[in-house]
Amino acid sequence: MTTLIDVDPSHREPRAARTVDVFGVQWPAHKIHAVVAAAAVALVSLLLVGSLEITAWASGLVLLAVWWGERYLPGTAAVAPASNPPGIS
Repeated sequence: MTTLIDVDPSHREPRAARTVDVFGVQWPAHKIHAVVAAAAVALVSLLLVGSLEITAWASGLVLLAVWWGERYLPGTAAVAPASNPPGIS
């Protein structure tokens, strides 16, 4: 199978990745949002329901939903490393 890769040499502006500094390490922002959302849901569901099983399921589902959902928002796509030739990602 042949794939056509459209190379636009006039557009060389790399997209800045949205990252957050966590103890000196750059983390993608969508991962931090997912962990914070899961912790908030865990706290609220534990206080309201009191069941550890329901809390674990609810926080896990929220973690996955936010993590996977925010990856596909505009501006969060992966960027090819600079070592790759143009058009190859």
